[in-house]
Amino acid sequence: MFNRLTMMALTWCICTTAVHAADYRDLDWLELLPEQERMTLLNQGPIDHGGETSPQRQPALGGNKSLSQLEVEAAWTSVNVVDELAEQEVRLPGFVVPLEYNDNQDVIEFFLVPFFGACIHVPAPPPNQIIHVSIPEGFELSSIYEPYVVEGKVQISLTERELGISAYSIVPDAVVPYER
Repeated sequence: MFNRLTMMALTWCICTTAVHAADYRDLDWLELLPEQERMTLLNQGPIDHGGETSPQRQPALGGNKSLSQLEVEAAWTSVNVVDELAEQEVRLPGFVVPLEYNDNQDVIEFFLVPFFGACIHVPAPPPNQIIHVSIPEGFELSSIYEPYVVEGKVQISLTERELGISAYSIVPDAVVPYER
């Protein structure tokens, strides 16, 4: 009897875990951008990464900023979000930018960003392309150079830290290395 109950419980756990894992929707980073900003950023010109000027985006060819350049700058600093993403269970790959560690040196707070070096180099991604993640139990970050996947519920939440501003957060169920 005990073996049968144990087997049934184990089967139930495996099945509910598989069903729960299938509930996550794969989210693309571009889906985080409202339509107008997505089109503006996809159609922008080259980015000036600084040099002797301040670390802001400069007109690609110099001179006065045109209306379209102002639109590009507004898109790069936008905290506008896609409200329909709130409360969705998603799976999103990206790179971890650690913000806080616990006493064991496990990461307990981080930004998830779409490309390596974001928030560390200039210019940072737009706030609606930065995801704030808080994981009180922490996780061991093996390398900032490797991508991770965060699975959890999207929240619309503005978070400001020294390294950047995020317009979204994810309440994580899992943070795991990305498998290619």
